[in-house]
Amino acid sequence: MTIAGQVCRGVLGAGMLVMPPVVAALAHGHSLLVWCAHLLLGGSVSLLLAALVRTRTGPMPLAGTVGALLGTWAERAVDAVFAVAFTAGQAAIAWFTATCLMAAADGAPPRPGAGGLPLALGILVVAVAVALSPLTFPAAVLRVRPWAAGVVALGCVLWGGPGIPAQGAHSALAPPGLSPHGAQWLALAALFFAGVGWEVVTGVVPATASGARGTALGVCLGIAGVAAVHLGLAAVQRFAGAAPAAPAPVRWTLAVAAAVVLTSYCVTNVRTAAKIAARLYPGGRRTTGRGPARTLVATVGAACCAFARAGAGDGAVPLLLLGPAVAAVIGYALGAAAAVRRGGPLLRCAGVAVLLALGGVTALTVSSLSGA
Repeated sequence: MTIAGQVCRGVLGAGMLVMPPVVAALAHGHSLLVWCAHLLLGGSVSLLLAALVRTRTGPMPLAGTVGALLGTWAERAVDAVFAVAFTAGQAAIAWFTATCLMAAADGAPPRPGAGGLPLALGILVVAVAVALSPLTFPAAVLRVRPWAAGVVALGCVLWGGPGIPAQGAHSALAPPGLSPHGAQWLALAALFFAGVGWEVVTGVVPATASGARGTALGVCLGIAGVAAVHLGLAAVQRFAGAAPAAPAPVRWTLAVAAAVVLTSYCVTNVRTAAKIAARLYPGGRRTTGRGPARTLVATVGAACCAFARAGAGDGAVPLLLLGPAVAAVIGYALGAAAAVRRGGPLLRCAGVAVLLALGGVTALTVSSLSGA
């Protein structure tokens, strides 16, 4: 149960709010199929990493695990891509939050463009200011936050916020011009943002010292919990899509609640990105006793704002989410490569299968976007 709980807490976060509307806007009637494909791939990665680290490494993050099994270069590569990816991810969250607020005002999905940029930048400025301050979220708040995100996400999908644009319409949730198949591959790739957290097993599995069966059972229970939440939200999103627009007070309540929750995630994620970036310096010299240096936090915040500025256009949210997606694919591919190199026959076969799946999703996504 410890493993299952950590898997759920690692995966379930801001993605509960952001991804159901994005996947629905891209995949439309095939959204549940896209979610199932993501859960199958993400769950497979989690099981593979759990089996890999159970007796081979101590409890450490994914970067440390691949570094221990493949070499220091692999650890630095994972840290580098995740440090950049976190900044793009916060820009995507800010744009989604701005879209929610504009939809609450207008009662319909807003058109993209410069109109949402001041809102997105304002959200990021607030998040970075809090990240630079001495304020820390109590442990109780961090434990309750995923539950709050889930409740707000359920309210949003029930009442249609921020709204699903028509296929081909100009929107921050989906770029126009993609073929239906191309949009579905983009949705699957963007879902790696919601799946960042499958790798939490590299820290919890060695710490629990469970046997092979207990480890597999714990990870499978965690996968089942994540699947229940994500598929439940996706199903409600699909079947409540035709519901009439909610009254203005309900729209504003949900939009403001979503903004508060998502901004809190931006705060912790900016700090996390700064901590990861600090590890790239020799000896972690840009780290103070209380965390990363303020200049590094400010630099991460500036990068978030730059990504938000670059994303002022159609499909800003899923396209910016490709940043975390690329980082997740690289990290998971290195984990699979470590399984091929250091595992037994069964683990090697599983590693090859995961590498082929990740490579296939990447190739098809790139092909769909380059052909748009």
